[in-house]
Formats: sequence, C-alpha cells, structure tokens
Amino acid sequence: MYAALLTTVLFGISTLASAQSERRWSASVGGGYTPLVGAISNRLDNGWNARVGAEFNVTKHFSIGPRFSWNGLGVGRAVLSEANVPGGNSHVWSITADPRLRLAPFHHLNPYFVGSVGYYRRVLEFTRPTVQSAFIFDPIFGFFPTFVPADQVLGRITRNSIGGGGGFGFDIGLGHRVSNARFFAEARYEYAATGTIPTRMIPLTFGIRF
Repeated sequence: MYAALLTTVLFGISTLASAQSERRWSASVGGGYTPLVGAISNRLDNGWNARVGAEFNVTKHFSIGPRFSWNGLGVGRAVLSEANVPGGNSHVWSITADPRLRLAPFHHLNPYFVGSVGYYRRVLEFTRPTVQSAFIFDPIFGFFPTFVPADQVLGRITRNSIGGGGGFGFDIGLGHRVSNARFFAEARYEYAATGTIPTRMIPLTFGIRF
C-alpha cells in the first residue's frame, strides 16, 4: 500500500516537473459533497470529498492519469448504538487510474466522460471524547501546560478492495489571464467490494484543472 502511494506521489511530482516542457500534462485539485447509496447509506452518513490528480493528454480528446481521493464520512446512530459507543467517524480513500474522454465543445462548455479503477480503503473508527495534555504559547506568559479536547479511538475496522466507477462532467476556461486553468464540475458513481456491505457513493466534485 505504501509502495503504491509513494509511486503515485513520485509519479505526480515528475509529471508536474515535465509539464513545463511537454505541455501534454495537466493537474487538477477539487472537493465537494459525497452522498452514499445502497446498503452502506443505512450504516454511514454522507460526507465530503477532496481529490488531487494528474493526467497525460494522449490525444486531443483522450487523457489518463493517477488520482488520489479522500471521502470523509460520518457514522449512523444505529451503528453507534449497536457498538455501544458515544461517537465515531469513517473515511474512504483511493488511488486510481482515471481515463477521460472529452466530447465536442458545447458553446463555452467542454463535456466529458470519466472513469476510474484502482485501490480503495474504507476505515471505520469508534471513539469517545477525552482530553489530552498540550503546551500553549501566550505572548505574555510564554509556554504553559494545559488540556485540550480530543477523541480516543476505541476500535477500528478496515476493509480494502479493488474498485472503480465512472461518471460525467464538464469544464470551462477561466480566461486568458489565468493561463490554461479551467473550472470543472463532475459526478461519478464509485463502487468497491469492501466487505459484506460494499461501498457505493456518488462524489460531486468541483475544482480547478491547470
């Protein structure tokens, strides 16, 4: 897992470094809302997403590249009651290869289809509130010890799987003053067989491609 993550990071760095000369690479960063669908929506709560990626423009209409995504989710009250714990959180992160097929422009919009396939990891943590010691700096009194609120992890459930998905989006140029930067919006359906209850979600993401 760590080797795959390191390879992706190094790959992304090298692509950004070569972008200046080749002009065939682009990068993107974005975030948005992640609703869950299927049985998992009865166990976990909807959340948010963040993503960063790079892509190589193979042709004028087709590109492919790596993407790292993080989906922060909540835990349903029924699950917390079953586990007899006061709190919890969950998240799904993934490293995927994303092909993108650009369609003919429509006015100023550039629609496209996008897919993904790769590694998914779903993590569920049960927690309870606690406090922990910390040092606080004050301009007058300097450093002094105190206690701050924190969450104590009581248990963790992790599920790994190969997964993927697909969706539709569009991007639009931000003007010549912002170089080649483009605003994009897209929706995907993503699936991963993470345990007895698979992960099904439809991330809605907005961001900048440059």
